[in-house]
This record gives sequence, C-alpha cells and structure tokens, in this order.
Amino acid sequence: MRVSLYRKYRPRVFSDIVEQKAATSLLRLSFTEGRLGQAYLFSGPRGCGKTTAARILAKAVNCESPKDGEPCCSCKSCADVASGEHLDVMEIDGASNRGIDQIRELKSHVGLAPFMGGSKVYILDEVHMLTTEAFNALLKTLEEPPPFALFIFATTEPNKVPVTIRSRCQHVPFHRITASGIAERLRAVAAMEGFEAEGPALWEIARNADGALRDALSLTEQALALGSGKLTADAVSALLGGSGRAELERFASLLRSSPAEAAAALKELLERGVSPERFLDALFPLFRDMWVYSLWGDAAFSGLTLSEEEKEFLVSEVPGWTSGVLGRLVSVCASLYPRVRQGLRSDVFSGLLTFGLIGAMSDEPASTAAQPPAVPAGRFAPREAAAFVKKAQSQSPTVMPEPAAAPLREAAQPDGGARDGWAALFSSLWDGDLSLCAAMIDATLSVSGGELVIDCSEAGPVSKAVLESAKARNALCAAFGLEREATAPPGPPGEGKPLPQSAKPHNRTSPGEMSMEELSSFLGADLLMAKPADGTDLGDSGDDEGIIDAG
Repeated sequence: MRVSLYRKYRPRVFSDIVEQKAATSLLRLSFTEGRLGQAYLFSGPRGCGKTTAARILAKAVNCESPKDGEPCCSCKSCADVASGEHLDVMEIDGASNRGIDQIRELKSHVGLAPFMGGSKVYILDEVHMLTTEAFNALLKTLEEPPPFALFIFATTEPNKVPVTIRSRCQHVPFHRITASGIAERLRAVAAMEGFEAEGPALWEIARNADGALRDALSLTEQALALGSGKLTADAVSALLGGSGRAELERFASLLRSSPAEAAAALKELLERGVSPERFLDALFPLFRDMWVYSLWGDAAFSGLTLSEEEKEFLVSEVPGWTSGVLGRLVSVCASLYPRVRQGLRSDVFSGLLTFGLIGAMSDEPASTAAQPPAVPAGRFAPREAAAFVKKAQSQSPTVMPEPAAAPLREAAQPDGGARDGWAALFSSLWDGDLSLCAAMIDATLSVSGGELVIDCSEAGPVSKAVLESAKARNALCAAFGLEREATAPPGPPGEGKPLPQSAKPHNRTSPGEMSMEELSSFLGADLLMAKPADGTDLGDSGDDEGIIDAG
C-alpha cells in the first residue's frame, strides 16, 4: 500500500523541521553540549512537528555517530528508531493508555538497563489525556529518574497538564507554521514527487491547513486525486466546496457592483457543501485584508500573508470601497461567529449574512434600528418612565442625550406630556440626582394647568420625604420649565396637601434625634426591639419595655 505523503516526507533531522528554529536549536545545542534534561514537554498545535522532534531527539541520543547535534540517519540504531523497532525507544499514546495501570507498568520497566545501549526514551503523545491518578504515579519517577532514561511528553493542551508535572519538565513550545512556510514545503514536495503544482493551489492549501503541515500534505493528496495527478486551483476549489479565495474574491466584487447577483452567488457557494463556519473562516480574512489595505495601502502588505495574485486583487478592487464600509463588513462577519458555532442551517446563515452585508453597505447607520419606538403622549407614572429608560438603554449602546429645557417644557403642556419627555428627565436625574430619581419611581407626576402635581399616595415614607424637600421641588420645576409652586392633588389625610415654597422637610434630619415612636412612624414599620448604642440588651435588666410586640 502506498505511504502517505506526510509519513513519506516526515523530517529526519532537526534542520528539516519547518519554522521551528527556536525549539530545534535548543534541542541540538543541549545535546551537543551534554545539557539534555531528564524530561521535556513539547506543546503546540497539531501538525507542527512535536512528535517528529521527539523521534529525532530519540535517534540523536542513541545514534552511533551524531554530528553537530543531528543523528546520522545511516546507522542501525537510527534505522530502528525510524522504523519503530528500537527496543529502548517506546512511543505511548496517552489517549488510549491513560490509566494508572499502564503507568505502573511503565514504571516497572524504567529502572531496567537499556537493551541496546545508549538511552531509554519514553515518548508520551497526547499526555494531557492521562488521568489524575496516572499523573500522580509519574511524579516520583520524573523527579528522580534513572540516569539513562529520557521522558518526552507531547501535547496540544499544556494547560491540562498538572503544574506538578510541568515543573519537573523543560517546556519547549512549538508554534503554527505560516502559510508561506507551508507553501514552500509543498513546492519542495511537488518537486521531489514530480507532479505539477499551480501557485494559487499551493497557497489555497497552505491557508486552509491552519498552520498544520500534516493537514496540508493530506489536502494535497486529495487534490491530486481530483486533478488526475496535477495540483490545480480548480481541484483545490472543488475539494474545499466553495470557500476558495478566488471564489470569495469574485463574490466581493459582485457585492460591490451587483448585490443581487452576489446574493445568488452566495447561495450557490453554500450549496456546494461548505459549512457556514468554514465559509466565515475564509470570508473574514478577505474583508480584513481589504479593510487593512484601504487604511494603509501598500504598507499593509508587510503585515499580511498574501500571494502575488492576492496582492493584485487588493490593488485593483479596494479603491472601489471605503474603509468605513469594509470595517462594517468585517464587523458583520465577526458578529455571526457565535451563532454559527451554535449551529445554523445553510439557508438561514445565507439569509443572515446577506442581510448583514447589504445593510453594512448602506449609508444609514445600523444603530437607528435599535432606537426606542415613539409612544403616545399622556399622563403616566414615573415607574413606567424608569422602565422605559432602562429598556432603551439596554437596546442601544448609545448614551441618551441630556434633556433640554425647551423639549421638556413642550412635553409638560396641559394637553398631555410625551413619554420621551419623562424618559429624558429620568435620564438626566440618573446621573445628577439618583435619590430623587428613585423617589419618583413610587410617585405619580402630571402637569395640569401649568402646575406640576405630585401624587405620593403609593410612595413610601422615605420617598415622600425626598419629594417634599425644596431641593427636589426646585429640580422638578426647573426640569419642566415651571415657575409655579408644586402641589399635590386632594387625597386621604396626610396626602394631597399643597406644597408651599416655604414648606420645610422633616424637622428632625437625624434619626438619632427622633424618639422610638417617631422613628417607627417615619419608617412606617413596627418596632420589635430597641437596643442601646453601647451594645447592651435592654432585656438584661429584666425590663421588657424596650421590646414592642408587632402584633
């Protein structure tokens, strides 16, 4: 059976590993200078060379004639490691051997001397899959291993490895391979394999590999099968199912020149089988590149990974767009990511994307749709106004403007106040006088005959005291543009009495100056117990007069 490309062209020495110079240099120099650690933790995304580097290090420490920190790849030991037949190099899959029993078995063999001389190397792939008990069983062995043992752990999620394990290892991070590095490697593989490869096809595969060279080589094999032995852009496009860069560039051009045709093209692309999430993964970078180029021109190329054909597209297409529109297109794509990850049908995604893109291209700001609707004028309780302001603020991120005197005066005419006037009043009081704003929630305000009338029949004692104060009366009259005194409508005893300008708030401004009966009446509550400020209990003296029965 034919060997896959990613296995056939797996790097044999450190210098063959693509774009991991920091990691490979550290390992080479440590081996050359005799400073190898007892345990290493290789971390990084899939397909970046972690397991490959571990195997090369295993070859180097057992090689009969290493040179400059690299294995010779020609001796019997190197050949046995490459074929997986070396008795002292054991590669363990942490996903399927994750229990404590497997780790106990491993520990029972660690202390034995190497069978073939050199060093015993244990490579644990996907080590983060081990159980907590298995990790704990490894602690003592990692802390004091035999002098001939070397542990190499590889993982894509180092955060899941316990800190007690990480502290006993030298952590060597690997990173994603750039699209240009993958494209160059694919070009070299094409030359060694002897098949034709188009430049756009190489870049398309490199971009969709997401930094994983193994994924890129697997996509190359599939595209070769579709292209009858040739790596063509059409074969790669058919493989990706409608998310190719060239197709999205045509879609972007249609979106500018003919939005109706762009909507039809979008529907056709999605019907070819690409998932909504993968489509967004390809469309977002395109609009991002266009937006960045619209801001900085050719200077933006140094920060973008693009082929020559893609640079030419930006130079010819972006002048027909404005940076504001392109920025909104980027925002539309970004806003759809959470919904797409929760699961969307292709037709629903197509509709949402079309609606967002067409709306982003219009001149009207998107925030106008979130403005609160107009409501009929009329008298209503401030509690409704407070809820109205809260709802409007939650619907729109924009800050409500402070109310001007003239609009409020208009809203307070005898023919009925408008709800936007009340909303503007609450918006201003929210920042200026929060206590008055809170007191008005339980009261009812209206304007009749040019006079402000306050109904406190449903307000609590604290709210009444605030509303009866001269400060509150003056603030409300100023807000409504009134010069007359505020009055309350007729009502039950203690309610609806006129509020003359000379009226004073409660004489006792401090609760400490009130008697227990006055304080109970002021708060509208029943006094159950009174306790002196020194902390002693009135009941200690045998006097029960300090306790009032609420019943």
